[in-house]
Amino acid sequence: MHAEKNSLENIPAIMAGLMLSLLLAALDNSIVATAMPKIIEDLQGLEYYSLPFTSYLLFSTVAIPIAGKLSDVFGRKVVILWGMTGFLVTSILCALSINMPMLITIRGLQGACGGALASSTFIITAELFPPKQRAKYIGILASMHGLASLLGPVLGGVITEYMSWHWIFFINIPIGIAAIYLLNRHLSLLKHADANNNGLDVKGILVFLAAIFPFLICLTEGGRLLPWTSPLLFILAALSICLMIWFVKLEQKSHSPMLPSGLLKNKVFQKAALAAAMGYVALFGLILYIPYILQIVLKKSVSFSGIMMLPMSLSMVVGGMIGGVIVSRSQRYRQSSIINFSIAIAGFAVLLFFGTDISMPLMVVALLLAGLGIGMNFPVVNIVPQAIISVAQMGILVSTIEFFQVMGGVLSTSVFGKMLSISLPAILWTCIAALATGIITMSLLDEKAVHEGFAKQRNIP
Repeated sequence: MHAEKNSLENIPAIMAGLMLSLLLAALDNSIVATAMPKIIEDLQGLEYYSLPFTSYLLFSTVAIPIAGKLSDVFGRKVVILWGMTGFLVTSILCALSINMPMLITIRGLQGACGGALASSTFIITAELFPPKQRAKYIGILASMHGLASLLGPVLGGVITEYMSWHWIFFINIPIGIAAIYLLNRHLSLLKHADANNNGLDVKGILVFLAAIFPFLICLTEGGRLLPWTSPLLFILAALSICLMIWFVKLEQKSHSPMLPSGLLKNKVFQKAALAAAMGYVALFGLILYIPYILQIVLKKSVSFSGIMMLPMSLSMVVGGMIGGVIVSRSQRYRQSSIINFSIAIAGFAVLLFFGTDISMPLMVVALLLAGLGIGMNFPVVNIVPQAIISVAQMGILVSTIEFFQVMGGVLSTSVFGKMLSISLPAILWTCIAALATGIITMSLLDEKAVHEGFAKQRNIP
């Protein structure tokens, strides 16, 4: 079901609803970060400082592929509306939290709803528009990540200082209600009849959850709550591996698997997923590196550090839109991705060459280049794998790409966090290596197969 099933005048309203939905999901970690010191002070929980972030991240990550499968079964509109409803309810409960354990628990549930929103927005966009228009709208949607990183710290600081930290959650309510109204009024059901979507593999979903949670805990809390030498850490890692092997075997036998048959073996999907993950590795490396250099090494203020991150956020917003328009018009996915990653590498190269002696104007130039290149590549890696699968299974495909993308960010955050005190140039070299891996991967993309896949979806001989 594509745009012709919705009158053209509804498209702006639908896109507005989707953009608001993704903005909320992406905003909720960055806006909380600025308010955490005050939250810790009020709720008396310094020892739990990192857990509200970890809880949200864990649940949102595991929810992404599950929400994709649910949307294939029950319909896109149903999943995004229920996801937004849950997000608003948990936002209210977060604001009313009376202690840290309650906040951490509710933040986990909020993260699950946020994962469903993040997944659903891209899935719906992929279905509404034909391939020639799709990348442009995906680029517009992806720019919400940059906007969230731009607005989050500022809003969090202002709201906490002049109102109270409770309002960083209450502010979600009017935005979410507006999104629900727009989507409920203008979006059609977008549900497909398909033999592979006639039910849920509940056992597979439960095993997937049991497998991925220990793995994510090892990544996010290894070296913090759990020392790297902790026996519990090794037990969790071994448990995760065993359960993941079981999950793969269950999927091979399931009549309605979470992952379509052969998806992970498809070379187009593999390249897009790896390139998406590499982009997030570089992005999260930059997000950790710049504030550390400015605040710890150069002794700049927190507010100055936040201002210096604005160029990257702005260029990501603009880059997402520009990249989507370019690839929509050119249909040259391989070439576009190589150019985009190269622009980002140029930004990292400037940071690496000048090191801690870099001037602030040069840092701004480097951040503009890095943000622009990474932002421009988001639409490319999201649209390329959509050529290899039926529209009826678009939900799980889009959400799986996003899952690998987020996993790249989670893994890099864990690794780079440990590297900060060891070698700052090593972080930049790793980011450049990740982007170079993206270039090599996408240079091997079978672009002919992508064009043929989209042609089949349009029923063109």
